[in-house]
Amino acid sequence: MPYAVTPAFVLGFTPVKEQDKLVHLLTRDKGILKAIAPGALKFRNRFGSMLELFTENEFVYYWLEDKELVTLSRGEIIQSYFHLLSRPENIFYFYLVAEILLKFIPFAHPDQRLYRLVDSILKGRLTGIDMDLLLLYFLVWVLKIEGLMFGVEACQNCRQTGLKDAWIRTDFRGILCPQCHTDEPFMLDADDLQFLRWSQKHAPKDLPLSPGKIDRARLIRIFKKKIEFHGEFSLQCAQYLPQFR
Repeated sequence: MPYAVTPAFVLGFTPVKEQDKLVHLLTRDKGILKAIAPGALKFRNRFGSMLELFTENEFVYYWLEDKELVTLSRGEIIQSYFHLLSRPENIFYFYLVAEILLKFIPFAHPDQRLYRLVDSILKGRLTGIDMDLLLLYFLVWVLKIEGLMFGVEACQNCRQTGLKDAWIRTDFRGILCPQCHTDEPFMLDADDLQFLRWSQKHAPKDLPLSPGKIDRARLIRIFKKKIEFHGEFSLQCAQYLPQFR
């Protein structure tokens, strides 16, 4: 029976049977895995607070060759973010981040950039970076990692560059210049375009220095809509955030 050791962020869990939990993990090397935590519903169990949302752990797990589920054997907390996520101003943002990862990212699709992205978002919030700015950065980079973030250097239709205003195509697969724009509803102004270019080359820790005066709530709504369009689902946690009320 093969086994492995991996660092992982907990993305959530569901009770199964009478004593176990089905846990979703974002691992560094294996992508998102589904794991059974035996006995995790017992009052006294080996996992304790390890299975709280976005707690980073080092897990030992094993699997059967003909099963897609892995089984957690034991673990050790690397970093707990309970004090951060338990704050009312943070919790629903991180629920939305977890929901996007679980709905939008294929299971067992390894990409270490996702692990680093989540790690940097959590650490960015610890240092006091605004949660809405971190969420916007996360949305842009999840799309980029999945190969679905459009370029902002040229019009998708006529290839004109140096745009100061642009409109996002209705299929969310590119931008259009003022001459090619017809009835597309979502516009990006010069500051939006500058921020999107900047975000491709900077880490979340640099966000307080990001250029331009962007409407964060409007951009969050646009890129949340883009993720829903490509994923063909609705993000339920978004209804609890002020940007969508």
